[in-house]
Amino acid sequence: MPGRMWSLGLYKSVVLVLFLLRQNPVQEAAAELFGISRATVSRRWTALLPVVEKVLAAHVPDPAEASAGRIVLIDGTLVTTWD
Repeated sequence: MPGRMWSLGLYKSVVLVLFLLRQNPVQEAAAELFGISRATVSRRWTALLPVVEKVLAAHVPDPAEASAGRIVLIDGTLVTTWD
């Protein structure tokens, strides 16, 4: 592809997007971990998120089916209740 080279290759760019989806860090933290600018994180996110979503769509279960008859922990946070 002509033009400027990516500061991350395709593989690491996909890893970055998956990391952002899985860990939900602020882009500034992801930029520091990957050794790139926050603007580059934002560009990779914008460019690759639709592709990653399309590829993974077949592997995401329907929430109603996946939770049928089960107790569901929404965000992984255990919260003390008084009941």
